[in-house]
Amino acid sequence: MSSQPGTFRALSATLLVLAVLTSGCDLTDNEGPTQDPNPGPFRVDYTPAWNPDGNHVAYYHDAGRTEDSTDVSGLYVLDLETDSMRLVVEGSARNPDWRPDGKRIAFSTGNVYTIRPDGSDLQQVTDFGSSFRPRWSPDGKTISFGRSGSTDEVGVWFAHLSDSTFTRFGWVASPADWSPNGERIVYQNADELWIADTSRTDSTQLTENGYVANRDPAWSPNGKWIAWTPLPGSRPELWIMRSDGSDKRKLAEGGSFPAWDPDSDRIVFSKPAQGSDLTALWTIRRDGTDLRQITDPSRNPLK
Repeated sequence: MSSQPGTFRALSATLLVLAVLTSGCDLTDNEGPTQDPNPGPFRVDYTPAWNPDGNHVAYYHDAGRTEDSTDVSGLYVLDLETDSMRLVVEGSARNPDWRPDGKRIAFSTGNVYTIRPDGSDLQQVTDFGSSFRPRWSPDGKTISFGRSGSTDEVGVWFAHLSDSTFTRFGWVASPADWSPNGERIVYQNADELWIADTSRTDSTQLTENGYVANRDPAWSPNGKWIAWTPLPGSRPELWIMRSDGSDKRKLAEGGSFPAWDPDSDRIVFSKPAQGSDLTALWTIRRDGTDLRQITDPSRNPLK
């Protein structure tokens, strides 16, 4: 693997807002719905991540165009016990992922940052742009992320937090997700899903369905399952399979961006809200039962 030096910068919350508002997310990674060109409100909740304590979900809320000035886009944390939301970062702070100890959240704005759940101690991980979909390694020492750019830049990369260096996993599409033991990752390549060791010397193809794409793989904490989003056409679906590629099952229509709870029993994901085209967060059991909508995308999260 090739390597590239980098720096991790500690920034103030003020500088974060500037970075969020000016950098923007990379447009090639299809992170979420695009805005409706027609006037009017457009709100979505997506790219959720379940906290290791099982009681909180971080996600990105896009307020769109609304006359409510207190309804702002940003990274929020939902308390599942109280049904209350807290704004952590204002702006285009997408694709959150919790460090395994639950004490920091990684997210992307066009660069990758980490922050405490209370919004303090912001740190910048990448400073070369076109970086998205961060995922913590199980030991919390490395963050994988996708990068777009030239032939030598595009693909999945690893940010090594101990020495501020980067290594490239290879020319494959993001996102990638880690096995619970940190020895393998699941990733997208040529519209199919694969698993490999972190040096990519031993790869196994998991899907071969001829769909438009297979995206958003998420490895369950117990290591037994992978949830993902196949695209048989223009509408995504939520599926799971065993980590060896067997026992593939569809759980929900219109589902995307899956993330597991710490017990590997429930999945949180994005899907159009009940009776609405706006995207909400939902949860479902691994066996396909007990589907629940947990956010209302038309609601101001702070009210």
